[in-house]
Amino acid sequence: MTEQQTPLWEPGANAAPLPPLADLATVTQEEQPMVALYRTYGPVFRLSRPGQAPWIILAGPEINVFMARHEDEFFTTGEQWEQFDTLISQQPRSGMTEARDGEANRRRRAQSSRQWSRARILDQIPQMVEITLESMQGWQPGARIAVHASMRRLVAEQLGRLLLGVSPGDYLDDFVTYLNTTIVNTLKVGDKDGDRFDSPAYQRAVQRVNEFGRLAYEAHLQHPEPNGKPDMIDDAMRETAQYPETYRRAILEHVALGPMLAGIDTVANSLSFMLYGLLAHPEALRRVQTEIGAARSRGPLSWEQLKQMPDLQGAMMETLRRYPVAGGHRARVARPLTLAGYRLEPGQDVEVAMTVPHFLEEVYPNPMQFDLERFRPPRNEHRKPGAYAPFGLGDHTCLGAGIAEVQLMVAMATLLSNYTLQLDPPDYQFVIEHHPTPVPGNHFQVQVIERRTASAREER
Repeated sequence: MTEQQTPLWEPGANAAPLPPLADLATVTQEEQPMVALYRTYGPVFRLSRPGQAPWIILAGPEINVFMARHEDEFFTTGEQWEQFDTLISQQPRSGMTEARDGEANRRRRAQSSRQWSRARILDQIPQMVEITLESMQGWQPGARIAVHASMRRLVAEQLGRLLLGVSPGDYLDDFVTYLNTTIVNTLKVGDKDGDRFDSPAYQRAVQRVNEFGRLAYEAHLQHPEPNGKPDMIDDAMRETAQYPETYRRAILEHVALGPMLAGIDTVANSLSFMLYGLLAHPEALRRVQTEIGAARSRGPLSWEQLKQMPDLQGAMMETLRRYPVAGGHRARVARPLTLAGYRLEPGQDVEVAMTVPHFLEEVYPNPMQFDLERFRPPRNEHRKPGAYAPFGLGDHTCLGAGIAEVQLMVAMATLLSNYTLQLDPPDYQFVIEHHPTPVPGNHFQVQVIERRTASAREER
């Protein structure tokens, strides 16, 4: 920093003005409203809320860098997530809320890092391919496929069978209702007309989700390590072996819920977006299919092969940039500070719009273009400070990001090597809805043009 530069932040906020008050109604027609507001008001501004104090919006590359390094010094997230954590854990004092910030959060992440590591599933890529093929057995030429529903079923089967040794089967819809109702009613995002906690649909979902957890635990009592190695439930059984049985059982019946709640929508949404991105951009699709075909001709899909497939990796990363499934995260000011010249006071709610940089021309030239070349030398656009945050920031980055990336690449490689697809209709105009997270519109479907045999793939 030169002497002429003003620091982005400093402790204390007594002399600084309040951030400017922005009007969301002025940008409702914009595809990226937060980007438009950032262009007008800069990295810190307020948005009004009926009957409540305004939100403080933090946005831009410099904010991402700041939050990744200093969030725990000035902000907390526990209060924002307290009701959500209590309902998901189904225990009045689960300890999860207290572990969302500071040293407690870092200890929790360190303890969970191996559990959610990409390494857990790398030797299961052949099973991941098999599950993908099983989920698409009914995809015959001429069939029209509802993409999001199909991807959600596929992702749920992968998570259940590979991480828990248990198929979710017909419990999937219950998990979706359980999770989305909790998000809408505790975090106040998404569909305001969704289910309430007292609705019959939600009450049934709670019972069914708990039933799934109980059956998964009991299955492991009868047959440990169903995948031939310890899965998440086996690990938890070992780690809780010294606990009193009643307490231990309550923990273990809940372990099975974590991967399902964490991944069924986020990964399925991204996989749907990735398929659209490729089908809507024929040259990108051609490149990825050529790369997949060359890799498959050398043998079964493996992690070593995936690492040597830059176009597939580029398509995955570009999907996460262009169609992020989590645009921001919420926090509350804990210590006064001056940020970008404006004062933030304890108790103020903030929204960190962490994916605003994904759509800035100065960070990603032609940001609305689906471009596989962004993430490789010499461009490396994602390596600019604060540029790329599809999985969160700093100590709040998603622990399962590595698993999600493998799922996306394996599923897409398997799908495109076995099927020729097209948008249905071919001129389909993509719509993103919020139920409660960004999802492809319900009318997004593809048509199966060709189902390739092994010999046909080899000829290509």
